[in-house]
Amino acid sequence: METTLVVIGIILLLIVVPLFFFFRRKSTDIRLEGDLLVLRYPFAKEEISLSDELKSWQLQQANFLWWGRVYSVNIELRSGKWKQVNSRFNPGGFEAVFDYLKTNYADKRKANNK
Repeated sequence: METTLVVIGIILLLIVVPLFFFFRRKSTDIRLEGDLLVLRYPFAKEEISLSDELKSWQLQQANFLWWGRVYSVNIELRSGKWKQVNSRFNPGGFEAVFDYLKTNYADKRKANNK
């Protein structure tokens, strides 16, 4: 009886953990509220003040066999961390962030990454 419960628990973990990581990446809500970039994950919320924390940014292009061409804005923060906003999971948020950075922070843009 106990071994059956342990086996069922292990099987459930093997199913739930990959699903958690799979859905976590896709369900990011990206909003630009003035100069504040808000990233909402299923279990967390992160606010980035672009005027204070933005060190540099760049546009990256990747070609995938199944998805086609995907663009990503890579944002380097003063703390040394990198944040990425890509066009695959949230195209509307990507466009808003890219246009805002291109308009207001063109001087902090690095060369594009291909």
